Amino acid sequence: MSIYPIRVREWAGAEQRRHKRILLRVPVECQSGRETIQGKAENISPNGLLIRATKTFAEDEEITLRFALPGIEQVIQCRAHVAHVVPDIFMGVEFLELSPKVIPLIEEFIAAALNKPEKPS
Repeated sequence: MSIYPIRVREWAGAEQRRHKRILLRVPVECQSGRETIQGKAENISPNGLLIRATKTFAEDEEITLRFALPGIEQVIQCRAHVAHVVPDIFMGVEFLELSPKVIPLIEEFIAAALNKPEKPS
């Protein structure tokens, strides 16, 4: 079940990206001050996440993220910068502080996903 009928590919357009985005679809907790938003990470790159949420934070806000990659028990917690927003639908966030132990986890997850054949939709 999706929160909104909008599809990531339709919204994202044909932008040029520095890094490949990998589908993720895991719960993510986003916190700023006393406010916490539960969302779903739609995709991940080495630099950030696209998060679908029924409420969003403002552009340029710094937030704390908590999420886990599929197949990895460790919960990733890091600071992030809200880079762009479609209000009450999506937030694109850039990682600000990743632990040196987390960086290889994300890189290995992305590398493994790139090596898997895609399932037809």
